[in-house]
Amino acid sequence: MKKLILFILLISSVTAFYGQQSYKIYTGPLLSVDRNSGKLEQNIVGTPYFNVNFMSAIIGNTNEKAPIRYDAYLDRIEVLADEKVYEVPRNEDVSLFKFEMLNTPIIYIKETDGYYFRLVDGKNQLLKKEKIKLKEVRTSIEPNSLIKEGYIKFEKQNPTYFIKTDEKVLPIPKSVKELLSIYPAHKEELEAFIKENNIKMKQEESLIKVVKFMNK
Repeated sequence: MKKLILFILLISSVTAFYGQQSYKIYTGPLLSVDRNSGKLEQNIVGTPYFNVNFMSAIIGNTNEKAPIRYDAYLDRIEVLADEKVYEVPRNEDVSLFKFEMLNTPIIYIKETDGYYFRLVDGKNQLLKKEKIKLKEVRTSIEPNSLIKEGYIKFEKQNPTYFIKTDEKVLPIPKSVKELLSIYPAHKEELEAFIKENNIKMKQEESLIKVVKFMNK
């Protein structure tokens, strides 16, 4: 891990959760938020992290391991080294993160300059994009709540899916017809497979089956 730490130390430290982003992660009782102040300077309910706790992962195509976590709000990987938190630089030299306790790795895609969970590997890759956004809740749901002026929270969004080929990264089509247009040379066998397996374009399990079939 020493080599990895030396590499990470070449980049700027992420101070106290977010450094320049100077907002706090607040998980206790909800408090009112002053709307006249900058949103990112207030206590925020919830967390921007896909995995709140650091999890051991193999970094890149090496045997080096380090505790990391994924910030789905800012779309970045953070690593814990010598009790300090650092942002992993976005480049192809450090583009693969294999969690020891998860079967799905996170990869960096240069074409979109972003991180994705890779559900299927191969000549056709199925990628899953996790997103978390800030949402302002204007009024309290509970009538007896102490919150009178609303609050801000991190809210997980529905994931989006992409297919990465050798040439480009494409959003998963909304219809079977659009999907078939991506692979005109395999239209007949792909269409037959979709009908036989009752493929649904909005179901993750179905998308995994389709992409694995295309990789045969």
